[in-house]
Amino acid sequence: MAGHRPFRDLVADRMKDWSPERRARYEARKAKFAAEMAAAELTGQAATREAMEELEAGKGTRFPSVDALMTDLHDGD
Repeated sequence: MAGHRPFRDLVADRMKDWSPERRARYEARKAKFAAEMAAAELTGQAATREAMEELEAGKGTRFPSVDALMTDLHDGD
């Protein structure tokens, strides 16, 4: 494809004109986002482990059909 450039190259070209203050704000936002993503991933993994432990122990709700399970899963959407 003619003229194709990776996104990171396009961003790097734009960033070279940024002031040091703007670059610092960008780096701070990027670090905050990375930390939030890591926390969300850990929270999701913990919830998955907890659900698996409940299933292994035979706890939890029993559903008469797959449709009933899917309805319950999507009730909060």
